[in-house]
Amino acid sequence: MNTHLEWTRPLPGSITVVHEGERRVLCLRGEVDTAVAERFKQAQGRRPIVVDAIDAATVSFISSTALAILVRCAEASLAAGRPLVLHASSPAVDRILRYTGLHGSFPRPPATPGSADPPG
Repeated sequence: MNTHLEWTRPLPGSITVVHEGERRVLCLRGEVDTAVAERFKQAQGRRPIVVDAIDAATVSFISSTALAILVRCAEASLAAGRPLVLHASSPAVDRILRYTGLHGSFPRPPATPGSADPPG
């Protein structure tokens, strides 16, 4: 019998990279706590994550560890000549970006006629 059993619980949120044609989108969902961020970092390894957009529309909570992932993605993408855009964000994400002074680091897509201006 294995005495080193690993207890795993479902995580309250997720971070994934989705391919949409040529674009790579970092998708955050649910409660993106430190456990979610650490699992994503373990899966990705040390290589920089270059993405074209971030979709955080359904995030209800974001930890500082997860916020650091967003910052590293923005830096890696900019260094690769692919500045990313914050395609969608929830009030929780908007709030933390404002409080930390990072809201200007994550540009939004241009507003389309007839749509509301994005928060920021």
